[in-house]
Amino acid sequence: MLDAMPSRDDALALLHEWNENPSLRKHGLLVEAGVRGYAAADDLDPATVERWGIAGLLHDLDYERHPDASTHGAIGADELAARDYPQEIVDAVRRHNDALGIPRATRLDHLVYACDELAGFLVAVALMRPSKRLADVEPANVRKRMRDKAFARAVPREMLLAGAEEIGLDFDEHVTRMVRYLSVVAPEVGL
Repeated sequence: MLDAMPSRDDALALLHEWNENPSLRKHGLLVEAGVRGYAAADDLDPATVERWGIAGLLHDLDYERHPDASTHGAIGADELAARDYPQEIVDAVRRHNDALGIPRATRLDHLVYACDELAGFLVAVALMRPSKRLADVEPANVRKRMRDKAFARAVPREMLLAGAEEIGLDFDEHVTRMVRYLSVVAPEVGL
């Protein structure tokens, strides 16, 4: 039942319980901001924006404890289901990991995926800027860093591009929007 859904405060406490690493906590906040930004731009009602934001916040819930690609997302989704999170959140958490082989089916699924890797990559690009500010990152900066295979080498470039495609945007537009949406939490995460 929707009104019995755990609150955002509950979700944040759960993220902290499962993740001691400050970088993972910050990543959750950034992906949450990206998903919330898109949900608000889609003109969704406030309850849906909140719910979708929580999916972004918790998408990597299990990563610190279970980073193996063959289980990441599945364990977190199972935990969320056990805690009575809405099925759409459970599904988005499970479906964001390509290694599980579960096709994404909803706008929320696609948004979590599209915001996930790009959020991390944008942080890395921002940290290379003279100002170290997320607001100073432009699509050209991102494309330049994408061509450098040694830069943030753990981020698959094809996933960055696929995320934009899945949500029906040109990559540069996706970058521009994400910089704007993530800037809301930039001070909180040190950018």
